[in-house]
This record gives sequence, C-alpha cells and structure tokens, in this order.
Amino acid sequence: MKLSVSMITFQGASYLKAQMDSILGQSVPVHEIIVCDDGSTDGTREILASYVAEYPQIQLHFNEKNLGTVANMQQCLRKTTGDLVFLADQDDVWLPTKVEKMLAFFQQNPEADAVFSNADIIDEVGETQFGMTLWDIIGFPYGQVDLTDFETRVDNVVTGAGLAFKRNPELLEKDIPKIPGLLHDGWIGLHFAAKNTLNANPEKLFQYRSHANQQVGGKIKERQALLDFNLAIYDGVPVMKDFATWKAAMKRLYTNLDLPYMDKAKIQDQIDLYAEYGKTYFQLRASLFLFVKAIR
Repeated sequence: MKLSVSMITFQGASYLKAQMDSILGQSVPVHEIIVCDDGSTDGTREILASYVAEYPQIQLHFNEKNLGTVANMQQCLRKTTGDLVFLADQDDVWLPTKVEKMLAFFQQNPEADAVFSNADIIDEVGETQFGMTLWDIIGFPYGQVDLTDFETRVDNVVTGAGLAFKRNPELLEKDIPKIPGLLHDGWIGLHFAAKNTLNANPEKLFQYRSHANQQVGGKIKERQALLDFNLAIYDGVPVMKDFATWKAAMKRLYTNLDLPYMDKAKIQDQIDLYAEYGKTYFQLRASLFLFVKAIR
C-alpha cells in the first residue's frame, strides 16, 4: 500500500521543521510527501527546499499566487498518488507511531474509508495545555453519540490534521463548494459520513499546536459549554438557559441546512422542535413577567 501525505504551508517557518522531522521519523515510513506552499515569504520555502536533497519522497509545489487554505489543500490532495492519504498541518507534531497505528486501525475496521484521530493540545514551546485533547476543544462527545448522525446533523468534528482516507477519485474530482464556514476537512468528513464509512480513532496520535497565529478555544469552561451545547442539539432537547443560547442553536441548525451531505430532514425536525420550544418558552417567560409585575 502506497502512503501519501498532503500538507499545505503558508508563513509556517516557526514550527515547520518540527513537523517535517516528525513525519519523516515515522516507524512506518510514508512513500511521498506532497507540500504546496501558498506564497510564503518568512523562510518557509527555504526550509522545505533544504529537505528535498536528502529526502526524495518530498515533492514541493510553490504557488505563483495565494490560493487560500481550501483551494490550496484541494490541489495538494489531487497531486497525491497514494492508496492512503494523510493530511498534515504545518505546525503540529506527529507521534512516532502515528502512521503505524492508523494503519492498524484501518485493518481492524475494514469498513472505514476515512479515519480521524484525537490529539494532545500543545503550546508554542511544545508543552501540553492542562491535559486537554483536540476533541475536548472542538466539543466532540466521543462515545456518547452516533458519529455518522452527529457529523451529518450537528457539527463537523473531523480535523484535517488527524485525518487519513483511502484514495477516492469521486471525492478528489469534486470541487469543494464555496460555503462560509466549510473547510476541506469538513467537506471530506461529510462526504464519508454520508456513506457511513467515517470512523474515529480515540488514540492521541499527534500534538495539535495552539499558538498566537491560530484561533483555538482553550479554556476548560468554554470547552465544556461547547460540549453541552452540541449534545443539546444532538439530543433534540433544547436546553434553554437564555435567549442567546436558543438563538445560537437556531443559527447552527439553519447553517447546517445549507451544507452538502447533511441530513436535511432530521435538521428540519430539530428546527421545528426548537422553534416550538422557543415559542412556548418565551411565552411562559412573558406570562411570568406579567404575573410578577401584577402582584408587586
């Protein structure tokens, strides 16, 4: 089986060497590493070029103009030739047995066409952050929900940095639609979830770096709130703490209606439920307000 890595870069000089070394140091080596740089001027291209002479499996492609994250990753994926394609961020660190363990997971779960793993969160200097994992940060309630149903009804939980998928010409030929909020990992996750061939590996197989130039929620209180919010939407039982929570849930649901591969019938049922609940809830609050006002 031929193994490919697809990695895009842009102004990534600060952490790129650590990531390249971690990919090249795998217990099971990959056969090709395709890197598409999107116009870096901070030394990223020079760092990449320094690896090529020693590691012929690295193929570099320097964009003449900036394409943006999604378009750059799409072209990078299309340049791969492997039977199994791993996505990689420019600023993470793969654990030495990541590829080995992902291959084992695919072998143990032959029905899976795409698998994504969990990760530890690290800071700028590589220190772990309060024991948090990537799935904590994104609010993925692993083990509490059906993955396919959750992915196609509530929220994308696939992070490209932890994703590998079996080569799929149908997926690679399609252009990723330009929909606000839809990135390449969400597009891939939805594609395979709609076919019920997406799987989650709970092992922490890489270190996901949170740093100043990257927006990642990191506070324990915030991650628990997001997890509770996602579970409330999934269960279909609105937890009405305040108007802002209700409004946010409705916005999420309506956004999901516009995304490809989503289970629109189930989402519409949730919207109807939330609308009716909201109507009853706010009528009750209004009545209570009038009652309290009357007895004062």
